Amino acid sequence: MTRAGQNVAASAIRTCIGCRQTDSRDALLRFVLAGDPPQVVPDVRRRARGRGASTHACYRCLERAVAGGGFQRAFKRKMQLSAPDLARWARDQYRRRAEGLLQACARSGQLALGTDAVREAISRERLPLLIVAEDAAGRRGELMDAASRLGGRCLVFGDKRYLGALFGRQELGVMGVLDGGIAGEVREAAEHERELAEEA
Repeated sequence: MTRAGQNVAASAIRTCIGCRQTDSRDALLRFVLAGDPPQVVPDVRRRARGRGASTHACYRCLERAVAGGGFQRAFKRKMQLSAPDLARWARDQYRRRAEGLLQACARSGQLALGTDAVREAISRERLPLLIVAEDAAGRRGELMDAASRLGGRCLVFGDKRYLGALFGRQELGVMGVLDGGIAGEVREAAEHERELAEEA
């Protein structure tokens, strides 16, 4: 690998201030200082300027970073922080990220909405991600099995009223993301949201 390639690879690696393990930048959740007075805020999309600090996108590492003084060391200042509050804030950002991706997908014609549209996508072997509502019934299992056989992934996300509201419907139990790149981003955002839930 060339020196330039080594620099690119090194720039994609970060250290979690919670567990102190290194990982790819995409596996970590970035935090920055923002506002006046400055406070620690999540930067899910990694677009905020300035110095950042990262934890794995899971509650355990975030809690360790707060309890062990990782944020104070990273930002070189004393601060009062709450792991549950930071986790809730980050979960909200990940949820909005997934919603925005799904709505953009619908606008570009890359989202199959409802059982019939999902079946059609499966029949054409064009379904990288199947999304089902937590309270979906009917042929949910059949669709999940069919999507899995095609190599697609299944994601349980929200309930029928929540999914319906995203697309101007009363309820929506199932949908399919047809674009592989967007499917990966939606899945990642939803998984990080779930991993940041407080642990018992």
